Amino acid sequence: MPLMTWDSSLDVGVADMNREHQQILDLMNKIYDAREAGQTGASVIALVDRLAQVTIDHFRDEETYMEKTGYAGLASHKLIHKDLLEKFTGFADEIKASGGTVPDRFLTFLKLWLSAHIRGIDMKYGPKAGDLAA
Repeated sequence: MPLMTWDSSLDVGVADMNREHQQILDLMNKIYDAREAGQTGASVIALVDRLAQVTIDHFRDEETYMEKTGYAGLASHKLIHKDLLEKFTGFADEIKASGGTVPDRFLTFLKLWLSAHIRGIDMKYGPKAGDLAA
């Protein structure tokens, strides 16, 4: 059973952002599955590193999109992204230091991050610019 499943409540109305959100969700689920299977070590660390890179790329793409569409909340959204990356980095450092052991609170962070951020924050930019994203 995955940590989280994609559904229509996560659709921000911007195709590129939806694809990137789905990629983040897929990596989160891979980390969860690895942890549930008892995996640790380099393979888990590689998944966490991959999720970090995909997230950094996504935040950049999302901020570029918001800039192009003139989204008024861009400055505060950038601060939210910065805070999320700092928290993620702290967890990633902890996972690396432990040899790839994934703590429950990291999985909780990932699930809350993705669901709350998309449903509560990202939805604000989607409907405004629907046609520009395809």
